Amino acid sequence: MASDCFEPLARTRNYALGLPVHALPLPNGRHVLYLRSGPQDTRQHLYEYDVAQRGERELAAPQATPEHLSVEEKARRERARVTVSGITDFAVSDDGATILVGEGDKLSSVALPQGTVTPVAGTGWIAPRLSPDGRFVAVVRDHDLHVVTLAGGAEVQVTRGGSETLSHGLAEFAAAEELDRADGVWWSPDSQRLIFEEADTGAVEKHFIADPLHPSQPPVEFRYPRAGTTNARLRFGLVGRGGGAITWIALDRQAWPYVARVIWAKHAPPTLVVLNREQTREAVLAVDPATGETRTLLTETDPAWIDLAPMDGVAGRALPDWLPDGSGFLWAASRGTRWQLELRRADGTLDHAVTPAGFPFLSLDDVDAAHGSVVVTADPDRLSLGLFRVALAGGAPTPLAAEPGLHNPSFSPQRHDLFADSLNGADGHAGTMLRAADGSVIATLPSEAATPPKLPTVQYLQAGAQGLDASVLRPAGFVRGRKYPVVLSVYAGPTVKVVQRAPRLELENQCLADHGFIVVSVDGRGTPGRDHDFEHATRGDLIDLPLQDQVSGLQALGRRVPEMDMRRVGVEGWSFGGYFTAMATIRRPDIFAAGVAGAPVVDFADYDTAYTERYLGTPQDDPVGYSKSSVLTYAASLSRPLLIMHGLTDDNVYFENTMKLTQALIAAGKPYRLLLLPGTHLLPDPVLRARVNEARAAFLAERLRGR
Repeated sequence: MASDCFEPLARTRNYALGLPVHALPLPNGRHVLYLRSGPQDTRQHLYEYDVAQRGERELAAPQATPEHLSVEEKARRERARVTVSGITDFAVSDDGATILVGEGDKLSSVALPQGTVTPVAGTGWIAPRLSPDGRFVAVVRDHDLHVVTLAGGAEVQVTRGGSETLSHGLAEFAAAEELDRADGVWWSPDSQRLIFEEADTGAVEKHFIADPLHPSQPPVEFRYPRAGTTNARLRFGLVGRGGGAITWIALDRQAWPYVARVIWAKHAPPTLVVLNREQTREAVLAVDPATGETRTLLTETDPAWIDLAPMDGVAGRALPDWLPDGSGFLWAASRGTRWQLELRRADGTLDHAVTPAGFPFLSLDDVDAAHGSVVVTADPDRLSLGLFRVALAGGAPTPLAAEPGLHNPSFSPQRHDLFADSLNGADGHAGTMLRAADGSVIATLPSEAATPPKLPTVQYLQAGAQGLDASVLRPAGFVRGRKYPVVLSVYAGPTVKVVQRAPRLELENQCLADHGFIVVSVDGRGTPGRDHDFEHATRGDLIDLPLQDQVSGLQALGRRVPEMDMRRVGVEGWSFGGYFTAMATIRRPDIFAAGVAGAPVVDFADYDTAYTERYLGTPQDDPVGYSKSSVLTYAASLSRPLLIMHGLTDDNVYFENTMKLTQALIAAGKPYRLLLLPGTHLLPDPVLRARVNEARAAFLAERLRGR
């Protein structure tokens, strides 16, 4: 039994530190940019790889001094799930000659091919965006949008009037956290104008987070839109890069309060993807850049809710994706049981379907209009992500990458004969390969990542009558015929699929298993990657069907794996998984002997609008659905040991969730354990992460082994 495996996992981020990330081929087709840290170092450097010479050079290194981030930048990184430091982002001009490098609130430009690094004048910058011609950068400081000229550092303040409750150029909370839109400013293709977001949060509820570790510091104020309350009020303006008059885009904010995508492509109008508050209607709007007037190109509806993308965590190009000549655009939506990629004419009418009906499309990765083809990601076996080339005219997809696992491609918008493919392989290998247009491997980017001493041996099964995707991990030294306690490692919520053919994703679960457990996971109804009705079955009730499926899947696995001791079953999860864990421990004591709930959402009336209302509507419209989905409804029935863990400064799942649960348990006279954590929803600190995992394993061992 490995008692210390959590510590090296935490120090190496599950052996991911040191792998090249964000690889991007340059337009010249000869070089690839990427970020990389050391094997136990989160400080990232920027590198360039020469494909012909098979060598790399460092283009920019992080500063030696510690980072000091503003509250706004910390929140922006939390929304983007950025937990590394050093150079966290870069952007490239259309010609590939200029790179913008971001490190904390400081910016630098790198001139290629020389590699000359020049600091950008000023500090305190947030959310930088490089102009397509590489001459300017749009940045936010003190809630207003500025444009800085890279040559010489001249600065123009483009907007005015920004304040603590009125921001220009930043994505509001709902877009950044729930709609996968990190940007709040967009350049025109000719670098002359910008679109920017104005977010008025004056009517959004105030939430205050105090850090008990630093009681001398005042609480930090956040504007957090709880379900059923007021959202940020948005406007989108068109302005020249030198400032001047603003043309406001004509948008019915009552009908379309959410703006999910903003796209400004060559030879095409600026385009917005908007949603109603219920997220049952979606529209694509074309904007007249001269007047700001809009016209509707297409609309989509769904009686349950509309997903913006098939699955969380799958990259790809933002849609709609306009063809280079502006004659039409590519669009994807749920058609029948699966998603389908379509070619639309410039007026939004359907030309034809590009991917065949039933093909498991997930994302559009590249468009080679000159050769009439696209590259897409799909999940052919529900457990893997594969790459396929499809004729733009439609037809049978051709596989591009044969290695099983999770592929994540990256293309230069200007080149299609070279692309980067980051693979988390089914054989446990992880790395980034450079591939030719036919998928053949040209080179592999250098890695400094440490190698795991042992890779998980995962058994993938389909469990129960519904054939639920499931995985089983056995402990080191497993003995056939011996009974082992079982841990259900769970998420069970929307947008996230847990069971995937990539053993490296199971390193922490394998470490838990090596403490003497069989660890299993199940993807039930409400999770993506299967079909429309399977994923949307939880409308109005986020717990009953997921709990039913997790239990039935677990029981089916128990019949398949006789070593699973179904009298000694625990459950653990984080965030939605923490919510599910609390519910499962309370509502199914006949199945679960103990639970460890990390950062649980306890009452969805205290979670944000864009996420919660998508699935439950508002508390005012469906109080029954909220009551069914609230842990507080069942808290007094707790009869099994429950450990709750939560970060005191969590600005995603606020600590009030755990406070309400502990108050309800105290009022009912129910014992529980509470582990208070410094920090937010994420656990980037390696010592903290290791100790949390050790506490989870110890609690489950204490409660399950002696039963």
